[in-house]
Parts: sequence; C-alpha cells; structure tokens
Amino acid sequence: MPQLFGEFPCPLDAMSVSSYFHGVSTKDRIIETALRLFGEQGFARTSVAQIEAEAGLTGGSGALYRHFRSKNALLVAAVASRLEQKEEWAQYLDPDFSIVRMLDAVAPDANMADRLTLLCGIGLARLEHNRDVTRILFRDNTIDKEVLETFRREEYETSMPVFTRGLAELSGDADTDWRPVAAVLIGAVAHFWMITDIFEGEHPAGVDAQQYLRATAELVAARLSWSGSGDAHP
Repeated sequence: MPQLFGEFPCPLDAMSVSSYFHGVSTKDRIIETALRLFGEQGFARTSVAQIEAEAGLTGGSGALYRHFRSKNALLVAAVASRLEQKEEWAQYLDPDFSIVRMLDAVAPDANMADRLTLLCGIGLARLEHNRDVTRILFRDNTIDKEVLETFRREEYETSMPVFTRGLAELSGDADTDWRPVAAVLIGAVAHFWMITDIFEGEHPAGVDAQQYLRATAELVAARLSWSGSGDAHP
C-alpha cells in the first residue's frame, strides 16, 4: 500500500510563485492557490488579499474579482475544478468496467479480504488526491450549501455506484441491494482519512493505513460471505 500520509507540501514562498505558475492562466492560479489556502486555513480565515498575493497578483488590488464575483463563487469553482480531475479514476466510472477483472489482473492470487483492501485503497487514494476539498468539507462549517451540493453530485454520487457494483461483482450476488454496505465502506475509509489528517498524519489509535483498510476489508468480506452461504443474515 503506498504511503498516503506524512508531511504535506509547504506553502509556496513569494520567490517561487512566478516559476511554479509559469504557463498557468491567472484564473487557474487563483483556483489552485485558493483551494490550498481554504484547505490549510479554512474558508473564513482566508482573505481575498492573501489569495491574490500568493497567486502572484497584487494583494488587496481586487484583481481576483475580474475572474470571480465573490470569494464564495471562487470556492464553488475551485471545488468543482478539483473534483472534475478524474484522471486514473475515470476508468472506474464506466458502467461496463469490471472491478473483478481489474483485481484479477493486479492480484490474481488475492483472497476476498485482499481484494477489498485494494478497493478501499482506491477510495483512500482518491480522498488524498482531493485533500484540500476533503479538508474543507470535513473541517469547515462555514461553507455554502452549493459547495456541498457540488461534492454530492460530482464525487459522492459518482463513487457510490463504483463501490456498489464492485461489491455486487465480488459477492456474485447481483440481486442484493449493496448500497448500504457501500455507504458504510466509503464512510469507514473517509473517517480514517479525516482522523489521520486531523492528527497530522498519525491515527490516534496507532494503526496505519494498511492495518485499518485490512480490518475494514475483513468486516466487509464477512458480510459478503453471508450472501454466498445462503444463510439468513444476522
């Protein structure tokens, strides 16, 4: 399992801003800078002037408003921009994509718990990719409902079918409604990310990502086994 936590990148200093953003449009510079600052400091504690300064503009000049009508509009646009970056996760969103075939190719000798651990790892990696968005959602209660709606639409409603289809495939039981189990699985992975991030990369229970995901996978594997056994669910 790749290391997903540890030291986060330090904020850019003033001397590095222009070189870091070379070739990036002003609007995209503002979005990337704002998302990082919102994630690190919270939405309310981040000023427009600070965003402008760290994006390579003149702080306090109002240059941000040439691209966004308000700080809140910037937040909505920044969250949507990050969540639209599907990259390697795009393949999982195809309704015809087979989780089982993918896991067979990656780990042909894996048992059910091994496979579920890998599936959980995909979810954890996605949370880390969206680190600043995840921090804003989990730790900032000042954000507008439009941001929550963007996350629900662009991330949660696209992730749920992936995990639901994966559980149906792994269980061999397409008739069961796997959405509740998928919701529990996603919630467990998200909780680990949140608690570990709050405690600066170390879970307070002293368990690492591999241990946590494995324990979660074993619990879900037991649930999947009920479908294969034909026994009544406890």
